[in-house]
Amino acid sequence: MINFDDNFFLGEVRKDFYIEPMMKRVWAAQMEVLQVIDEICKKHDIRYFADWGTLLGTVREGGFIPWDDDMDIAMLRPDYTKFIQLLSQELPEGFVYINIHNKEMEDSFNTRVLNSAAIRTDEAFLERFHGCPYAIGIDIFPVDYVPREKEDEKLQINLINLVCMTAQMLGAEDADQNQISENIHKIEEFTGYRFHAKNSILYQLNILGESLCAMYGPEDSDYVTSMLDLAKDWDYYCPKEAYGEAIMMPFEGVMEMPVPKGYEKLLEIKYGDWKTPVQGVNGHGGVVFFYDQEESLRLALKERGLSGERFGIDVDHMRPEYEQILKDREKAAEEAEESEEA
Repeated sequence: MINFDDNFFLGEVRKDFYIEPMMKRVWAAQMEVLQVIDEICKKHDIRYFADWGTLLGTVREGGFIPWDDDMDIAMLRPDYTKFIQLLSQELPEGFVYINIHNKEMEDSFNTRVLNSAAIRTDEAFLERFHGCPYAIGIDIFPVDYVPREKEDEKLQINLINLVCMTAQMLGAEDADQNQISENIHKIEEFTGYRFHAKNSILYQLNILGESLCAMYGPEDSDYVTSMLDLAKDWDYYCPKEAYGEAIMMPFEGVMEMPVPKGYEKLLEIKYGDWKTPVQGVNGHGGVVFFYDQEESLRLALKERGLSGERFGIDVDHMRPEYEQILKDREKAAEEAEESEEA
């Protein structure tokens, strides 16, 4: 376990944002999960790098972005493939992982490693994860190689989009079965893959989509990308040299984080003016996931007739900020429905 000073778990203000004591415990639990991932990677000579908000926080804040509630890392595709193949045998008891290989309805091509499948309040779990009762996970994103030839890139992207579009159509209530059949025929024709009855069509589409993202290797490329994002027209081309080696940077004063040596270019691609802090999302901070988990815990404690004092929760009342989040979600859903009808 990581050794935290007791003061770490006190609430504090950073960049004009108040970080609650329970959020500090969430952060500590996140770092414990990352330590497990780090041990697996060191054992099997796998490289990983801070990514997204974790990369930004490491470089700019020396730790978490104050209004962030999760951790993200990335692996170059060969390391990612090796890593996910090891998870079922290497993760400690109680840990779980989620990706398209073990959850059919998963619609993203990354992996999430969690310390639990559900909220837990038993003493052993709370002690192991510094008083945090939540199912805490790390998102792991594959970094893919872009082919040098533009025609190859265009074909790859078209195939990825066709596969992903067909997978989305399968879940629609008013799915056009004729169009789905036509798309599957095209996919088989263009890729040489043959769908079979042993597994569901959705599962096979997801596995094929992941394989298409991983078509090229370092010898074929000068740039790396998030291939799914590139397929969605994001201008995301990062020189592969940016991931040539890792720079170790301090993180929250208790550990070091591996950062791509070309982090400035990467942050510029992902955030533009990354040196200027921009607080939160929709006025709630970036802690919506934290609020979701808190509300689930509140309801569970209330159902069992237990007090929420230990976790700083009023079991009889929903957090006001969360009420606003629910209203915002309802409004967004209505607007999306109206847009579709239009």
